[in-house]
Amino acid sequence: MNQYLSSASLKTLAKGQLLGKYGTVIAAYLIHLLCIFTVNRAISLLIGTGTIISILLSAIANFLLSLFSGYFLAGEAFIYLKIACNQRPLVSDLFHFFRGDTSKVISIQIITAGVTSVSFLPSTIVAYFLDQSLALRLTGRLTETSSPDALLFLLFVVLLLIAAVISIYVDLMLSQAFYLMLDFPDYPASRIIRMSIQLMKGNKGRLLYIELSFIPLLLLGGISCGIGLLWLLPYMAATYANFYLDLVRKKPLSE
Repeated sequence: MNQYLSSASLKTLAKGQLLGKYGTVIAAYLIHLLCIFTVNRAISLLIGTGTIISILLSAIANFLLSLFSGYFLAGEAFIYLKIACNQRPLVSDLFHFFRGDTSKVISIQIITAGVTSVSFLPSTIVAYFLDQSLALRLTGRLTETSSPDALLFLLFVVLLLIAAVISIYVDLMLSQAFYLMLDFPDYPASRIIRMSIQLMKGNKGRLLYIELSFIPLLLLGGISCGIGLLWLLPYMAATYANFYLDLVRKKPLSE
């Protein structure tokens, strides 16, 4: 079996493929960001904060927002798969999955968004009680020993770490689903999901390594007030698209 391309090779491919296409991909990212920010802001204003009910409603709303965002993520997968195949992308490709049958996008996003929402909900609830306890302590309505803040904080950290591990694992398993959906448009969502899991068997560590390798650049992008991210995020997405192509070319898929 052919050896997979290294992280450095995939990044080199991505850099070359993006030349002359940054205007398109940056515009697509900004449209995606603006749409999600606007909807998220509206949700925050409608639901409010500070109560358990608002936390539960916010979790439900964020889950629905993740389903909506899935259409943009799938559209971005289309854009970067075209780039990786040396085709010219269009900004309108971002809305590719808003047209026609959209059920497969929903089916895939229900799993990823659902796992993320459910796994992070316990730590969010514990964080609420911890925040309430600290607020009461600051106002002098709690004594030094009347609230187990340290235990609450420890529970919050443990639950947060567990949720992060679960979410990352599921994201890695289904990371190839949107690309597969584009390459095999006649396949049902259940088959696409199985194929993604099959492709990522033995390759989750490779993809995670590539993702972690971008952390220094992400930090630099943050320091630049986000301006550097306009270059970095397309670079990352193009690298992931090349990772997918390298996988499907060298790892057989069972029918």
